[in-house]
Amino acid sequence: DIARQAGTTRGAIHWHFGNKAELFNTLVRERYKQAASIFRDVYASGGSPLQQFRQLLIRWLTYAEENTDFRIVLELILLKTEAAPELAGGMQEKIQGQRISLEHFAALIKKGIAAGEIRPEVNPDTVALAALGMVNGITSQWLMEPSAFSLKSIAQEIVDLFLQGIVKP
Repeated sequence: DIARQAGTTRGAIHWHFGNKAELFNTLVRERYKQAASIFRDVYASGGSPLQQFRQLLIRWLTYAEENTDFRIVLELILLKTEAAPELAGGMQEKIQGQRISLEHFAALIKKGIAAGEIRPEVNPDTVALAALGMVNGITSQWLMEPSAFSLKSIAQEIVDLFLQGIVKP
């Protein structure tokens, strides 16, 4: 089916990817690389640490609704794929990506504390984990029922509600 859709032969698919699991892992890897470039743009845009963190979270929430290919990969990963041993390599890459995201989030929180924007008593690692859980959870809710709400229309409000818990008064 994949070869037919791609307009090529099964042999060509096997030559480039070896098997279905490697094809799947490559698809996921490429879509996440594309998404990472969008997030790098947020860091490059400048602004205070809090402004960057806010924009990063909003962009994270809206990207799945804006990019159909990324949304399809998320649906595959979260809703349609079982944790099979042959997909373990791809899962490890996803876990590593999550760790990197947590590190970036925590670094922004630390910078925000140093800049006086974020309450000094918050734990940057805990805030990073809560932020990642928030964006992943809301995105998962949307993937299960996209007609229930628009990520793009609620992203700013949700992020601002989250940030109220950490912003220095």
